[in-house]
Amino acid sequence: MPLPPPIIQVLPEILANQIAAGEVVERPASVVKELVENSIDALATRIDVEIDQGGKRLIKVSDNGHGMSEANALLALQRHATSKIASVEDLFNIRTLGFRGEALPSIASVSHLDLETRTETMSEGIRIRTHGGKKVETTPVVMTPGTRILVRNLFFNTPARLKFMRAEKTEADHVTEHVQRLALAHPEVAFRLVINGREAFHIREGTDEWATRQRLSRIMGNDFADQCIQFDGEQGGMRAYGWLGHPRLHRVNAQAMHCFVNGRHVRDKVMQHAAREACRDTIPRDRFPALVLFLDLDPGDLDVNVHPAKHEVRFNNSHAIHSLIRRTLGQALDALPTVLSASTSPNLPPVPPPDNDLSIDDTLPPQVSKPVHWPTPSPGSTASPAPGRRTTTNPGHFPTLPRFNTEVREERTLPSSSPSNQGQLPTLEINHPLGEALGQIHGTYILARSETGLVIVDQHAAHERIVYERLKESMAQGSMLERQLLLIPEVLHVSPTEAQKIQHHSKTLEKWGILIEPFGENAFAVRELPSLLGTIPVRNLVLDMVGDLERFGDSEAMDARLEAILTTMACHGSVRANRALQREEMNTLLRQIETTLRSGQCGHGRPTHITLSQAEIEKMFGRR
Repeated sequence: MPLPPPIIQVLPEILANQIAAGEVVERPASVVKELVENSIDALATRIDVEIDQGGKRLIKVSDNGHGMSEANALLALQRHATSKIASVEDLFNIRTLGFRGEALPSIASVSHLDLETRTETMSEGIRIRTHGGKKVETTPVVMTPGTRILVRNLFFNTPARLKFMRAEKTEADHVTEHVQRLALAHPEVAFRLVINGREAFHIREGTDEWATRQRLSRIMGNDFADQCIQFDGEQGGMRAYGWLGHPRLHRVNAQAMHCFVNGRHVRDKVMQHAAREACRDTIPRDRFPALVLFLDLDPGDLDVNVHPAKHEVRFNNSHAIHSLIRRTLGQALDALPTVLSASTSPNLPPVPPPDNDLSIDDTLPPQVSKPVHWPTPSPGSTASPAPGRRTTTNPGHFPTLPRFNTEVREERTLPSSSPSNQGQLPTLEINHPLGEALGQIHGTYILARSETGLVIVDQHAAHERIVYERLKESMAQGSMLERQLLLIPEVLHVSPTEAQKIQHHSKTLEKWGILIEPFGENAFAVRELPSLLGTIPVRNLVLDMVGDLERFGDSEAMDARLEAILTTMACHGSVRANRALQREEMNTLLRQIETTLRSGQCGHGRPTHITLSQAEIEKMFGRR
């Protein structure tokens, strides 16, 4: 016997709220995020968060925002009641963190919730108490202006959700992570977090240098705060700015990549991909940079109504955003050698180019230094500094911090290394950040003495970076993209959709050295390729490039392949380990790496040199 057709019915309000809660409230950290965002939207300058048992027993969020009247507070507990949007047009011009009007009723439906609030004009506050979304009572309460929300016994009436809760420490860690992200994005707000009665952290409000450094140290770690550079770039009404950790601070995953759009923390693949591409030749291939990246743009150019928990956004012009981030971070990385070698005293001259025309390539045996004849860059060429940040009082904008803790002091002459002074140390040129070579260790490392301590240079890694940058410069001038005719054209048979995309981007492919022509229905013949690429899987190259052109409007696939090949060529074209060098050769290598872009790492992301300060050496010997 056939079953009767199902009957469509309107869900009870409580059940609808619990379903919504399943989308918005994943765990205690989700509750904290929603409540703190509401406090920020209320223009609070101080937010206190307190949790017990990972947030299962108690979540308390207090602020000094503008508060609510009794009528507004009662409406706030109703679903889809909000003061932040009033029309369809407003939905595409969101300027607040919250806007749907779902958070409070969803949280109330799965907990025991108390809402306490007071405005400046009210003589006393009010308390609205709910159990499982049902109002229990409304009573007066003595409190200062602002809002205080207490959430007890989360998921008490949804045991299926409760059983998915993790250990108390795990849930507390998630809460901490959310509060820290919000603290990064909103320096105008002081944050305090208390876990099980103990203060976990307290960050004061402020955009001065001390407050900014405290925030970075507390959230990103002291190493990041001490070894980060600021970046700032604008394009087409958009602005990308923030801090990039030194390449040596790379991580195993993207947990240290914090991306914000108009003050909202997001998990965005376009922003992360652009940042990784910018750092590609300064960190190992499978690692991730440490980064705090802010993107400001017109709210009309993005859609924040994509994910129930607002973790994701959709951009109108992802290509322009990708280009802006990659270019801005690239300029910051290009400035690293200038930053590391710059003097903190305006009276000292900048680092000069080598005082002779001696090239490291000319001093090494030809079979080692010149397997291929590379074009030589103009003497003394250096990186242009990254654009400076502007001091501003707007939320999310921070003042300029010192970049790296480097210092160049006044010149001091030490005994010369001339034949008449055998056994004495060579002259020390203070204007050279990497100092003067003392000798070679194990035929692989150059030991140099600078004004601030000892420098150990990996001769192969350092020379690899020099050669790599010369190759990139040559490629930028167009000489590396000469095409070679394939003896037998390679025919690609693709799907109709792929065929349309390939046809659409054929002119761009030709610009990159790939000549492709139609060859029947949904087929193309690849007739020419860049001579630099040699023998490669043509199908994968073309489809990957077309995919990147569709997504970013730029050829990330070609860039990745070219730079990977340049890294390999530079590796084989550099002075190898276990090769004995004369002191003059070592010093020439030091001078060249000082004026090379991104000199801190080789093309594989390994460090080219490390420095032991005098204080570190004295500590090793127990003098401090």
